[in-house]
Amino acid sequence: MRRPFFRFPATSHPPRYARALGFWSYPGSNKSTAFRTLPIALVALFFGLINGQAQASENGTPAEFTPCRIGLAPSTMAAECTSIAVPFTYGLTPDGVSKDWVDTLPETVTLRIAKLPARIKSPAADPITLIAGGPGQSALESWPQLAAAFNAIRASRDVYLVDQRGTGQSNALRCPKPPADSGFDFDLAEVKSAATACFEAQAPGTQWFTTSVAVRDLDSVREALGISQWNLYGVSYGTRVALHYLKRYPTRVRSMIVDAVVPPQKPIGPELPLHAQTALDALLQRCADDTDCADAFPDLSIKTQRLFESLKATPRSVQFENITQGSLDTVLFNDQHLALSVRLLTYSAYGNAILPSMLHDAAVNGNLAPFARQVTLQENGLGNALSTGMHSAVVCTEDAPFITSMSDREALSKTYLGDFIVDAMQATCEAWPAGVIDDDFHEAIVSDVPVLALSGAVDPITPPSYAELAIDSLTNALHIINPHQAHTQAPLGCMPSVMAKFVETIQPSTLNLDCLERLAPLALFVDANGPLP
Repeated sequence: MRRPFFRFPATSHPPRYARALGFWSYPGSNKSTAFRTLPIALVALFFGLINGQAQASENGTPAEFTPCRIGLAPSTMAAECTSIAVPFTYGLTPDGVSKDWVDTLPETVTLRIAKLPARIKSPAADPITLIAGGPGQSALESWPQLAAAFNAIRASRDVYLVDQRGTGQSNALRCPKPPADSGFDFDLAEVKSAATACFEAQAPGTQWFTTSVAVRDLDSVREALGISQWNLYGVSYGTRVALHYLKRYPTRVRSMIVDAVVPPQKPIGPELPLHAQTALDALLQRCADDTDCADAFPDLSIKTQRLFESLKATPRSVQFENITQGSLDTVLFNDQHLALSVRLLTYSAYGNAILPSMLHDAAVNGNLAPFARQVTLQENGLGNALSTGMHSAVVCTEDAPFITSMSDREALSKTYLGDFIVDAMQATCEAWPAGVIDDDFHEAIVSDVPVLALSGAVDPITPPSYAELAIDSLTNALHIINPHQAHTQAPLGCMPSVMAKFVETIQPSTLNLDCLERLAPLALFVDANGPLP
């Protein structure tokens, strides 16, 4: 039976005002800087986050949980942590790798685990686990960003967080930073060189840091914790892991929530610029249809296109306040810098709300400083939050080898992102070997396990059509689409209570979704002070 299909208006929390998002610029010195890691950032954000001293256990038995802090400073939270040793290879060998070489690898890899206890003394026997995005984000480090979305669920269930191998404190595969004087800036030869340096900096065995191995790790952790079944929440790339876990271990999944869905049938890459362009076009059209926005920023779509064309033809020297360093910096700013900033801003309701104002100011007044500052913030955030080596291990196994045709180059060239992302991914994967992947990895999943799929209508990377494709063969699934929302729905409005009710009842067709009808999109800013009253 076909599952119900709903579309509802969306909401967001109050805006985070201009300074945090880079509205203001200041005159001053002319210190020079270069966005040296941006090509890595463009490749790394295909999908769109610990302390404690417990020791790793042996023989699959977890060490005692001890108090710890999880998250990234300054946003950390109290939790209980332990470590669990799991098999390194599970007897799996990727193509082209000799068994003799495999025998030289470690027997185990240690995974970092956190527990957020339920607020009752006798919680339900089936906890929930969060699977982070990226690829390359740490579940333990990213938890504070989503913690509020799980408050209702934690009333009766424990939450477990597992740092996927290659992230956080689970043997993170981090890339060395390029030299300060490298001038690394959107050059495919430099992308390949950086990818080669990253691969060579890792210990042997990166071919086992893929989704097909991660789901085996996840089930090893489940077994070690003595959990018969659990509920899964996956976000962005984490939905790929969750769905593949369901394929491998269907009897171990009680229910699943997938938020910003990556369908197994599609390699990520070739369609990414098209989805990004669709999301930007929708925002510009929303501005044109909004009286206040249209009056403040007339003909914004045309002006935005001309801004990209102008920066492509003639990059500009831009001075801006680098708020992460407390300095005044100067950069030669081009269309690709603008594209990166625009794309990442369209990931959130906050970014969408301020973007028309920023584009107008840049196009009409030549003020590119907010975008330059935003790129710096994004670059620093990526460096802290993403394990780039693990990202490469995944996409060079599960995506790049399955891009069979680039015949649509003309369509990509017409988008504001162009075809650089795809070229950069391929350049990266020339230096990074493909790893372990299950034979049925890209096949559709057939299941009657209860699934709740969440999408934002203007998601710039995982559009609602991706969720529809993923759940087409899931017979007990419900898909909720929030108009005017982008990437990640769990924290929005009453969605936490909807998720909690779903996990409690595991009956998606009976959920009362009336509260979603009261949601509204975040108003568009007309200047740095916010929207009109």
